[in-house]
Amino acid sequence: MRIGITGTTAGIGKAILQLPHEFIGFNRVDGNIHDVEEVYKKLKDCDVFINNAWEDDCQTKLLKFFFEQWKDQSKKIISIGSSVASYNPSGSGYNDYVDLKRELRTAHCDIVNLKITKCKSYLVNPGVTDTKLTADQNRNKMTVQNVVDMIKFVLENKLYVPEIYFYVE
Repeated sequence: MRIGITGTTAGIGKAILQLPHEFIGFNRVDGNIHDVEEVYKKLKDCDVFINNAWEDDCQTKLLKFFFEQWKDQSKKIISIGSSVASYNPSGSGYNDYVDLKRELRTAHCDIVNLKITKCKSYLVNPGVTDTKLTADQNRNKMTVQNVVDMIKFVLENKLYVPEIYFYVE
């Protein structure tokens, strides 16, 4: 299986590369993550696109663009969302992050509601994960390996599970 992925220099994306698949990455050194055509040009021949890099609204734009190109092909788009898309988090400082993850979820749900496309959209929504974004938070966190395990589940499972939420106990 050939997998295209954005954001592999650290965190979740870097850990996903440890799975036993062929990966083609797109990172800042490859070009502008907001140039959806540039990203697509490098990753278009993949069977799966993992929409991992988070920077402003690039995830939502990439999901919509890849889906439009792939809707008649048997391919998968796996977007890394966040559990904050489904509730009002306490604390401050993450309003843009929350709003953008909600926009990603809305775009994903719009695709899922079409129901007749060959390309399938998946949204993986981890709870608080130990990454650079949460480094200053003193709370229980999942590891990036927990997220990778869920990505592995989506890649290997024959069932279509459009959206998954999971948290640390």
